[in-house]
Amino acid sequence: MEKTATQQDRLLKLQQLNSEALDFRYQIEDQITDAITEGNKDILNEYLDIWASQEDLFGTNPVTSTDELREMKNQLVICNTYSRIAAKNGGLMPAHLHLISKRYSILIEKAPSIEYLKNDVFFNLFRDYCTAVQLFSTKSYSGVMKEIVSYIIEHLTEEMTLTSVATLFGMHPVHLARKFKQETGTTFIGYVNQHRVYLAMYYFHEDMYQLSEVAYLSGFNSHSYFTKVFKKLTGVTPTEYVKQISLDD
Repeated sequence: MEKTATQQDRLLKLQQLNSEALDFRYQIEDQITDAITEGNKDILNEYLDIWASQEDLFGTNPVTSTDELREMKNQLVICNTYSRIAAKNGGLMPAHLHLISKRYSILIEKAPSIEYLKNDVFFNLFRDYCTAVQLFSTKSYSGVMKEIVSYIIEHLTEEMTLTSVATLFGMHPVHLARKFKQETGTTFIGYVNQHRVYLAMYYFHEDMYQLSEVAYLSGFNSHSYFTKVFKKLTGVTPTEYVKQISLDD
């Protein structure tokens, strides 16, 4: 049956609207990736608010259809990929990129519904990459500091002190302490603890280890010290954090 002129007009209008929505979505994605690369959370949140106001930008409807859920998961896998690239361009080291990317791969695949993906994964994914760039980007670091922080990340679970690292890089501990604070904005031990807690959060999301095992795998020799540092940096104890994850699943 041939389409009437009215039906053809409607089809053309629908195609135009779909094309405009797709173009608009790509524009938003470009702005989001730029914000991640710059580690600019304010700009990121502005564009995420715009995205949130455009329901059809998600490309799916809030139903529990298996096909719809798989489609949304596939979209988020793509978001995870281009956010990872944006963060890499922002100076985030491979270790961080791997931890965030792997964590969200797990969350996406384990997601039970589209609503969970929208409310608990989608926006947090972009914000976590952006926050990591803001906190851990090495883009502005000097060459030697890039080498030092790279060494720290690679040996995060080993015994490490300011003095031992300074000796390894032929520096005086006082000079390294000053330079470290100057370039990273935090102390040597503060930097090490930040990354160890970050690693612990990744292990918690893997849901394969006991709390005491996570402390050890993250480079903490003392369970009580692990709990103290974890709460200081996240606002909750490791046990409370694990419960939060369980409630989200």
